Amino acid sequence: AVVSTQSTGDLESVTAYLKHAKEVEGYTIVGIEQATNSVPLQRFKFPTRSILVLGREKDGVPAPVLDLFDVCVEVPQTGVIRSLNVHVTGSIAVWEYTRQVLESGSGEMALQKGA
Repeated sequence: AVVSTQSTGDLESVTAYLKHAKEVEGYTIVGIEQATNSVPLQRFKFPTRSILVLGREKDGVPAPVLDLFDVCVEVPQTGVIRSLNVHVTGSIAVWEYTRQVLESGSGEMALQKGA
């Protein structure tokens, strides 16, 4: 599912959704965000039940959503570039999640069934 926040009401519904997914459905909320406690993407093992949260260009993730993260993960970079576009970062993170699922073997049945 893709959820976006454009207004305060949207932000409230997103935080409610994430709280429910975390507390009731057992999802891990993984923020893709540069922070002092961020784990480099190549060192992070995604739980199968993960929700990836990305912020807006320039503004990042709103504080009420940051508070819900179980972990912050970042895409490591070298050189003078400080950040990647959010769609590029999201693509890299989704690929890494998919790679891990496929390597674990838990995703092969879904692929064979055409899911």
